[in-house]
Amino acid sequence: MTMRDRGMTKAQLREGSGKGAAIADEHFFEMAGSRDFYVYVAPRTKAKGYDALKASMLAQGYAVSVADDAPMLPAKGYKAVKITTTTSDTIADDALRQAHRWAHQRNYLHSFFRPYKTP
Repeated sequence: MTMRDRGMTKAQLREGSGKGAAIADEHFFEMAGSRDFYVYVAPRTKAKGYDALKASMLAQGYAVSVADDAPMLPAKGYKAVKITTTTSDTIADDALRQAHRWAHQRNYLHSFFRPYKTP
């Protein structure tokens, strides 16, 4: 299932997530404590800075992979960069903030999975 199947228009997909680190910081609190973070790269585009991001995430102990079968792709042809934890329950805030800012600086859509914790 894609975001288009759920009613997102092509114009909304092109709009992206909003460009810039300031926008990224505005809603970071929503994803703090995530176990998985997905960045969606549009078809026929090269993800500039991906190698540096991947090296940084790997050095911090996180797994990084690229797939076209993420739980929710925006539309056909999109690739998902998945960053996930391998050693702890959640991605550290510093690493998550770095990946999140990287996504916003390139205006990429993104999503996350935060495990439910009972109060």
